This record gives sequence, C-alpha cells and structure tokens, in this order.
Amino acid sequence: MTEPLTTWDGFWSYVHADDRAENGKITSLAEDVTSQYELLTGERINLFLDKNSLEWGEQWKKKVDEGLGSVAFFIAVITPRYFMSAECRRELQAFAQKSSQLGIRELVLPLLYVDVSALRDDSPDDALVGLVKQYQWEDWRELRFEEPESKAYRKAVSRLAERLQEANRKSESMIINAPIELPAEPDGDDWESDPGTLDRLAEWEDIAPDMQITLEDITAHIQEVGEIMNAANQEISQRSNQGQTFAHRYIITRQAAARLQRPADELLALGNKFATQLYVYDNGIRALVEVAGSDPDCNTDAKTEICRLFETLLTLSSSAKEGLGSLQSMIDQITPLEKISRDLRPPLRGLRKALTLLLEGREITDSWVSLIEQCPIQC
Repeated sequence: MTEPLTTWDGFWSYVHADDRAENGKITSLAEDVTSQYELLTGERINLFLDKNSLEWGEQWKKKVDEGLGSVAFFIAVITPRYFMSAECRRELQAFAQKSSQLGIRELVLPLLYVDVSALRDDSPDDALVGLVKQYQWEDWRELRFEEPESKAYRKAVSRLAERLQEANRKSESMIINAPIELPAEPDGDDWESDPGTLDRLAEWEDIAPDMQITLEDITAHIQEVGEIMNAANQEISQRSNQGQTFAHRYIITRQAAARLQRPADELLALGNKFATQLYVYDNGIRALVEVAGSDPDCNTDAKTEICRLFETLLTLSSSAKEGLGSLQSMIDQITPLEKISRDLRPPLRGLRKALTLLLEGREITDSWVSLIEQCPIQC
C-alpha cells in the first residue's frame, strides 16, 4: 500500500474586500500556490482560507498556542486594507512573534499585492508596517495583472512554492540540529513558572496605561474633527441663506480641508497605534483568563478577585461596543463627503481609515465575552 502523504496546515491571511475587488484572484492564487507546493513536496496542505468560517479563527489560534508544529506556511496578502483590519493585524503579529521565538520566521511570508506607500518610509508610524519591512516579501504588484494561464504567472507561483519549500527545509534542519535541553524544573505554581504567560502579563501591564492615553488622544482628535466640520457646515448654511454663490462655498470647503488635514493625519497615526496596542492588550487579557481558569476550585478570596476581573472585562467590552459602534455612522457620513470636493478627499480618506481601524477593534473586545463564558470558574 502507498504510504499516506504527510498533511500540513497552510494559512492565507487576506482581506475579503480585496478578494472581491480582484474577482476572486487572491483566493485562486492561494489554491494555485498550495497545488504547486504539494507538487514539489508530495505533501498535502490543509489550506485555511475562509476567514468567515469559525474553523479559521479556532485553528490559527490553536496553531500559535501549540507552537506552529504542523504549519507549512502563513502568507499575508499585503494591501492598504490589510493594515486596517484588526483580525489580519492580529494574525500576522501572532504568527510573526511565535515563528521568531521558534527560529522559523521564514514560514511567515508577506506577499505585497498592492503598493503600500508606508513601506517606503524609513521609520513608519505603524509598528505592523515596520514588522513587514523586516521580511523579504514577494512582490506581486505587477504579477496580479497576469492571466493565470500565462508563463509569467505560472513561474511566479512556482517560485513562491519553491521559497516555501526551502523555508520548511531550513526550519526542519534547524530543529534537527538544535541542542537538546531539558526543561527547567518548575518553581512554585505552574503558571508562574511559564515565561510566556508572564511575558504576556507584563506587556499587558505596561501597555494598559499607554492604551488609555491613546484612547483619550483619539477622543480629543475626533472631537476636533467634529468641531471643524460643524463650523464649516454652519458657515456654508449661513452664506447660502445670504444668497452667496458656490464659489464662496468652495472657499469654505478648501479652508476646512486645510484645517482637517493635521488632526486627520494624527488620528490615522493614533488608529495604527491603537491597533498595535490592542493586540498586546488582548494577549494579556487572554493570559489573565487562562490563569483564572487554571484553578476552577480556587479559594473564596481568589474567586472574588477573578470575578471582579471578569466584571471589569465585560464592562470594557460593553463600553467598547457602544463607543466603537457609533463610529460606523461617522464612516457612513464621511464617504459621500469625499465626493463633494477634491480638497476634502485626502483628510477625509485618512479619517475614514482611522475610524475603520478603531471599528475593527470591536471584534477583539467582543471575543472577551466568549473567553469568560468558556472559563470553568462560575461567578
């Protein structure tokens, strides 16, 4: 009988809206690369592709926790929208962090699908852009226009698969040749001796005050933007009542656009900062819940503290849902405004991106409720 082929997991991290804009070419590329990898290696790939399925979220988190032992590759399809997706950001950060710890960072491969101007900055404001810059990405900015039947496309797909094959060979060699070390004896409670958990808790403790400052700055900038836009609307309405021409409205709009540019730019930088901080904060929250659930039969005092923590998290999640939910109406209002004046487009586009980043964070805060519900401690 023929020996069964080894099965590995492959993760394709992308934004669904980008795939729709490309008429499904991004998901087709995933299938083509997977087929080529299987052709080159004789190994099967269990491709996780559909983010809408519950299986994707469960599996990528599980693989990160387990140490990426069965992961053949994690490909991030980089576009401007990728950096605006909280889930995509969290996936890439988690895989990149874990693969670096294990010395197999080559298994994480950014695929530059659309130009992102921030990647050309020497010191980008967005930490995730800086992370992507550290990798030797594959450039598909021109190749995405090739037909799948073309020689250029097929050669590029084969090159991608070959690079992934080489990355796996290198990681396997490093693991085989690595010195064998016995784990250190635990000192005290198991969770206290786990450096991974302690690291996550320490990072969470450090980031919490900074994240609060970031949120306060975001609120202040949103208020400033609102004041500028309200003032412009009032002036336009006043001049319209006075029978003044469209030329006067145009001047008011240009002046408003000039005043909006600075707070919009700063708000976009803050949105990127918030998304990065939220990833660290979320890691800490998950560590706290893990610690709490490790001893469901804890004493009364400990249970009281844990339940107080859960109540705080549920309040935070509810507040975030309420506050971030109102941002959608702002985004809906901004989109048609971009059509009014060419001068308004740059600041409003940046503002819309910033608000979208913040809105995406709602998915993460919502997940805290599920974590608490699954915890064995009953409050």
